[in-house]
Amino acid sequence: MATVTTWQTIATESQESLLNSIPTKWRLPGPVDASITDVRSIPRTCGLLTEKQLELTEQTASELLPKLHDGTLSSAEVTEAFCARAAIAHQCVNCLTAFFSEEAMARARELDGILAKTGKPVGPLHGLPVGIKDIFHMKGKRLTMGYVAWHDNECTTDASVVQILRNAGAVFFVRTTMPQTGMFLETWSNLWGRTKNPFNTNFSAGGSSGGDGALVAMRGAPFCPSTDIGGSIRAPGTFNGLYAMRPTSERTAKRGMGTAAPGQISIKVSCGPNCHSMSDLKLVTEILLTHHGLPFETTAVPMPWRKQIRAQQGDKLCFGLMTTDDCVTPHPPIARALQETAAKLRRAGHEVIEFKPPFDCWEIAHATWQLWFQTGAKETIDLVESSGEPIYSTFQWYLDFFKIKPLTVPELFKLNTKLAECRYSFTRAWHETSERTGTSRPIDALIAPCAPSASFPHGHPVWWGYFSLWNLLDYPSVVMPMKKMRVDPIKDAKGDINHTPKDNVFDKMNWEMYDPELWKNQPLTIQIVKPQFMDEELISVSETIDELCNA
Repeated sequence: MATVTTWQTIATESQESLLNSIPTKWRLPGPVDASITDVRSIPRTCGLLTEKQLELTEQTASELLPKLHDGTLSSAEVTEAFCARAAIAHQCVNCLTAFFSEEAMARARELDGILAKTGKPVGPLHGLPVGIKDIFHMKGKRLTMGYVAWHDNECTTDASVVQILRNAGAVFFVRTTMPQTGMFLETWSNLWGRTKNPFNTNFSAGGSSGGDGALVAMRGAPFCPSTDIGGSIRAPGTFNGLYAMRPTSERTAKRGMGTAAPGQISIKVSCGPNCHSMSDLKLVTEILLTHHGLPFETTAVPMPWRKQIRAQQGDKLCFGLMTTDDCVTPHPPIARALQETAAKLRRAGHEVIEFKPPFDCWEIAHATWQLWFQTGAKETIDLVESSGEPIYSTFQWYLDFFKIKPLTVPELFKLNTKLAECRYSFTRAWHETSERTGTSRPIDALIAPCAPSASFPHGHPVWWGYFSLWNLLDYPSVVMPMKKMRVDPIKDAKGDINHTPKDNVFDKMNWEMYDPELWKNQPLTIQIVKPQFMDEELISVSETIDELCNA
């Protein structure tokens, strides 16, 4: 009689195999003490990294690359340093699904040999270690997407994003976690367990690219290319205090991204970086959006990258400020970050005006969920159930709350029509701001909350609307940390705010869970938005804000 392997056994064996792939020299002596919730200092204090390795891993990609290009640094030494730090990061926050340091070191030495022989780097990312999310097909590696049923799903080809980055000279060395189903703002699966926030391990690291966000925040990789169909680049960036960008989806190469439901094309996925600086964000986004070496990429518009945008920007800018979507009120520290940003812009001579969406964001959120799951999430649920594993209860809660069911063709047509109307009305409202600006032109960018909270306790249902609105509109958006700000129990006291929760469960839950002592020292971020295809302009205005707020 054949032995049936349970999903629990598969999960245990997968996690043990991953840990065993980490060399003993990079193993912590035991599990991290649960009383230590801010684990960011452990790589520096554990004694497993040399001073040189600490120095290398605490530099940005933009700082490392010139030295890799001229041979001042070898790819081998940089790759080894990040392999070591990623191994430690995983033991602190559980952010990986695969660790292949020997393969990475072989590629790094190969690149060092090419540079020594030719005197030329292979590409703009020559020799730089890069983590890759467990959603991209990568030949010879498993693609699980957090599903137990796909635990042995070996890829036979490379995704377009993998090809783009490899052609640019990147060295892949780890694969990062994502949640079961890929559709919630934290990273948990039966297969890989829970990914934790390095600032506070009791909080979400974001999702679905939570492994990317946690790894980069721990300095285990200079950047990771993340994906986003409802906030999955920006939530990890927001909750881990990183720079992140969701580009216009129509400009990003999508071939070879895993999905349980490949026919959903109403709201499309995007791909962009989680990283440590605006210069890194700009560098990586340009590489991802120009698709060099992929002549048959049919999933993205072949637009050239426009380099001279900042020179055309003008001295005085005007920003729209969206402080709420009138569905869920952001916590006091989120509001403070927005107001302080606006004040700095005004002091620098720029204009800031109020902006409100021209439609009901509550209604739009419901339409968005229905467009994500046009078949009632049947493919996703069938895949989960095929292994016997349980579906994540929070995901089921969302399906029930938004009354997700299979759509008829007329229902889908009606929702797609609503989507088109929303895009038109928002773009028209944007251009009509020219009637209210001192420049007599439309606002140069919109500043908005990233989320109503600076992360949240594990397993808590939360409002996605501040992220998912821009997916529906396909507006590119940047997440920027306010480096000089953190949640402060004195400045952000709950009792100082006279807030009456709105008549919806999300606003009530959001306000009830807020405790400034619990969120103390969590990073604060803002979101900066531009209309579709204006990715270069978005980066340009974001650079202006970054210089004012983070210099």
